[in-house]
Amino acid sequence: MSVLRLTLSVATPKLVRPFVIATGARTHQPYLSVRLTSGPHSGRGAATGIAYLGASPERLRDEIEAVRTQIESGIDRQALLQLLPAGGARAALDGALWELEAAQSGSTVAARLGLDPVPIASAYTIVLDTPEAMAAQARLDGWRPLLKVKLGGSPDEEETRLRAVALSAPKARKVIDANAAWTAEQLARLAPVAAACGYELLEQPLPAGSESRAEMRQSLVDASHHIPLCADESLQTLADLDSLLGLYQAVNIKLDKCGGLTSALSIRDEAREKGLSIFVGCMLAPALAIAPAHLLAQGADYADLDGPFWFDGEPVRLTQDGLFAPINPAVWGAGETRAND
Repeated sequence: MSVLRLTLSVATPKLVRPFVIATGARTHQPYLSVRLTSGPHSGRGAATGIAYLGASPERLRDEIEAVRTQIESGIDRQALLQLLPAGGARAALDGALWELEAAQSGSTVAARLGLDPVPIASAYTIVLDTPEAMAAQARLDGWRPLLKVKLGGSPDEEETRLRAVALSAPKARKVIDANAAWTAEQLARLAPVAAACGYELLEQPLPAGSESRAEMRQSLVDASHHIPLCADESLQTLADLDSLLGLYQAVNIKLDKCGGLTSALSIRDEAREKGLSIFVGCMLAPALAIAPAHLLAQGADYADLDGPFWFDGEPVRLTQDGLFAPINPAVWGAGETRAND
């Protein structure tokens, strides 16, 4: 392993409009950028971190600074798995190492994975709001191939919200993300309604960790008879997978949770072997952070990678059919090679 030079920076861009979910609203989204340089070659990565776990880009930066010496002494992706725990810090570094390897080999990350990327149907988020406002959002974005409807607001309006969106975007495929905010009673009442309204998937209806209680496990099993369930907050790393079997029919893999593309590939492969559907998700993050997830989402059952579209000027585009086009490897995937002086 060659000596590396590490560069870190935090940016805080404004979102194109407020992003509202059950845990709060935000108008800006900071993220951490990482660059690793070895000789003429550089690799880049980025991450925002998982807010509900107390992570922030500044905290990610501090985690990396604490092991700067070990990193700059030379490290590869397998050694990184032992150096840092799962999370955004490792995800950003992992992305930079993947790209550095690509630059050094004169290739791309996609090619090294044996992929020829194609456009994917990435969900577009209908943010949590009043039923009327969510219906208006759905009418505006109902042309998109897949909508992800954020719920978890005032309990007395949840059914009205999900019905309003379904009626306002009848042609789009739709999934629900309850952001771990429902009770077992809500789940029992709303799961059949969601199914009747044509929603395909219900993501994380109950709080993470509630699966350890027998009555909550039973509520998940009962709800899954109406609509497939997807684990998000309950699936952080590969170690969580077995405990979720029989309760969920899909898993949401996010690089910021599991610690990067290297770990995510392992989760995807084992989840598939166990018969689970694959949902590739993301945090609000720029294309630099989302590009590895776009590769992971090739062939996935569902994807929610709209993060870059919440920022102005990101180098991402939709096809005429509303699919998320492959991200140019110059943005992330090919690395950078400095010309000889």
